[in-house]
Amino acid sequence: MTELETLCRLTEEGRRLVSKEFLAGEAEIERDAIVEYVEPLPEEPTADLQRLDAAVRDVLDEYAEFDTSMDKVLAKDVHQFLDVTRRVAGDPGLWHWLAIVRYPQFVRHRWEYRSEEAMREKFLGAGSDLYSNAIHRLWWIAELTSDGEDYSLTETTFSNQTMVNKVFDRWFARYRPAVVAICDELADEPSWVIDETTRRFNHALTNVQLEALSESDAREIVTQIITESHQKRRDQ
Repeated sequence: MTELETLCRLTEEGRRLVSKEFLAGEAEIERDAIVEYVEPLPEEPTADLQRLDAAVRDVLDEYAEFDTSMDKVLAKDVHQFLDVTRRVAGDPGLWHWLAIVRYPQFVRHRWEYRSEEAMREKFLGAGSDLYSNAIHRLWWIAELTSDGEDYSLTETTFSNQTMVNKVFDRWFARYRPAVVAICDELADEPSWVIDETTRRFNHALTNVQLEALSESDAREIVTQIITESHQKRRDQ
């Protein structure tokens, strides 16, 4: 049994050390320079970071750079080994610490540097945007799609990057009943159906209170949109 470690967060002042060169992988932040900007999270939650370290190393060894399939493999480990509450997961500083201090090599391995702005999001995103920070997104998508020890829907979701992009970049993405219904029903649909369905479902919520929807209610709306989308395509 491995020893649990206290989770930390990077302070707002520490974010200033993240340079363009660091984002591009051309420079690292010296430990002595950043240590004063790292602090334990409130109530000092712990996690199995040794096992997460090993899982990250395995991904770096086994997957080519920018291979999106590494997401579905690592998401389960991130979620299980960072066994934290949603309250703890809501602290952006946790994800900034994990991405910048603990696992910067993973972030660069998974995401190709295309612009300073885009890479800054992968290191310094988080908060209300589920899709931004490279590690934050793995934990939250697993949190919203897993059922106890069952991560089958998580794996299905990450197997389709269109679905990941279109579902978790929407404002309804934090409401689990809607996420489960949408990801399950769209699992075998082509990209154009996923695009159409998530757009129309999002629009439908202008007339329906999201939190009032059960998973069954959300599923009914989604299946109706899918059926209408296919019918429209056939009629064209």
